[in-house]
Amino acid sequence: MAGLVELATPSIDAHPGEESEVGVLVYNTGIDDEAYDLEVIGSVSPWAFLDPSVVRLAPGDSRTVRLVLRPPRTGDTPAGPMPFAVRLHARADPEAEEVAEGTVDLVAFEAFTARLVPDVLEVASRGRARAEITNDGNIPIVVRLSASSPDDALALKLEDETVLVPAATSASVSVIVKPRHRRLVGKGQAALYTVRLESLLRVATLAGRAQPKGSLPSVVLRSILAGALLAGLVLGGRWFLSGDPEGPALSKKGLPTVIRNTTIPPDPGAGLTGVEEAPPASAAPAPPLGPPGAGGTIAPRPPDAAGPATAMALRRFFDPALTDYVYTTDSNEAGSLVAAGLVDQGVAGKVLTAKAAGTVALYRLKKPDGRHVFTFDEAERRSLVVKGAVTEKTAGYLYPSPATGTTPLYRMSKGGSLYLTADNGDVQSRLANGWVNEGVRGYVLA
Repeated sequence: MAGLVELATPSIDAHPGEESEVGVLVYNTGIDDEAYDLEVIGSVSPWAFLDPSVVRLAPGDSRTVRLVLRPPRTGDTPAGPMPFAVRLHARADPEAEEVAEGTVDLVAFEAFTARLVPDVLEVASRGRARAEITNDGNIPIVVRLSASSPDDALALKLEDETVLVPAATSASVSVIVKPRHRRLVGKGQAALYTVRLESLLRVATLAGRAQPKGSLPSVVLRSILAGALLAGLVLGGRWFLSGDPEGPALSKKGLPTVIRNTTIPPDPGAGLTGVEEAPPASAAPAPPLGPPGAGGTIAPRPPDAAGPATAMALRRFFDPALTDYVYTTDSNEAGSLVAAGLVDQGVAGKVLTAKAAGTVALYRLKKPDGRHVFTFDEAERRSLVVKGAVTEKTAGYLYPSPATGTTPLYRMSKGGSLYLTADNGDVQSRLANGWVNEGVRGYVLA
């Protein structure tokens, strides 16, 4: 075909919600005037435009056409490289074509919305609300949640304190709400509570309200009242049938007593007033229901203690297809990795499965090229996420500085692959094979 097409630059950065452009050069290499049609092919075509899309050139002439990119700011298009091409057709020879290939690097952005459902929760002994999170960005996000009651009138518990929300999807976390002071009947004063959500770049706070209500069902209350009324009718009927014109006597507990053909022996200490005597001074008072100083209230239930942190082996698996190393303490995941063709290389060190005093999280991230990075440095993690890496999970917890019973965990690199080891002999062996020691990346259990 008598024509050529080239991109001014083969790689273009595009920011969702913004416009960017690159030049497309069209040449007439023939000996006749020619008209050319241009079109964009690939996944970028819904938001890529050529201006103009038809070019007429004399022999030997050229022209630069604008390729305008307007990616939408939604999560439907994931961040990362997107191959595309500009195809050139000469109208004189429609069967022939020329193609210029390039890549659009769609920049990652984070955005999420959240709401509390319901925002007003009626609760007797306990209730459940949901924090619903929608990821409006084009990368997965990890959201950390916490709940609080400003006046401490509510006991709050989150079923999950961390949730991973993929791009353009939603997730929800249950919030268990318990009033600290329960009621039998009626409604109490509404209590406020908040749920805080924090991602890598954003913080949001949801406000909710709990309306305490009586825990005694109305049907039970009606049954009690009906029973009391029935008891009154029975006692009244017995009095009526007894024929006593002065009515039933009252016992010391205030209950009517029917006296028929009964001789009451005198009570030498009762007196004639009918008033019950006070208990002896030596009688011990009834013990309080709560701790000292609590009066007659029921002591609140203490918070549940956190479970102990457990030391687990951090196993290393090698992916020969990507020259990648994956580390995990999860035996189920270990089985899946072996089934996927990865090689079990043994234990790299021992980490804790839960956070303990003085420890930090060891994050596992996956880079756009599919290989993994492990770090406890929050600044490094944020930098990797901005570059397109995804935080997959917390691999465990280790110490950021030396502690009793710990040993250094080294991170080594070669050709984009990262390797963790607590074995100094392993470090020396890899140094001899061209690996670079990036230094200590925390301290694991010896």
